[in-house]
Amino acid sequence: MATNQIKKAGAAVEQGKEKLTDEEQLELSMKQLSLLHIKCRELRTTLQHMLDTLPNNVSADDMYARFLKTIGVAGNQIKDFSVLYNSEESKKVLDQAKKSHDANPKGIKPWRARDHPDWLDLD
Repeated sequence: MATNQIKKAGAAVEQGKEKLTDEEQLELSMKQLSLLHIKCRELRTTLQHMLDTLPNNVSADDMYARFLKTIGVAGNQIKDFSVLYNSEESKKVLDQAKKSHDANPKGIKPWRARDHPDWLDLD
C-alpha cells in the first residue's frame, strides 16, 4: 500500500520535475527512505514471527503446514524489501545521499529512532 504511494509520488516527480521545489523533492526522498527503513525493521522480526507461530503440541503434519505458511509470509517480506531497495527511486535517493555526504562529511549528526518517536508514521 505504501509502496504504491511512493510509486505515484515518483511518477508525479517524473512528470513535473521542473515544478517541484527542492523542499518537495526532499520530502519525497524522506518518504522513500522512511518506507525503506520500515521494511528493513520488519525483516528483523521475521525469524521470530516464524518461530512464534509454531506451537509445540500439534501433529507433525500440522506443524509442517504452518511452517510452510510462515515461510511464504517471510519470503513475501523479503521480496517486498528487495523490490523496494532495488527500485529506481531508492537508488536515486541513496545516490543523492551519498553525494551529499561526500560533499559535506562533517557536521552530519547520526539519525536515532529515539529522537524521532513518530518515525514509523508514513504521513
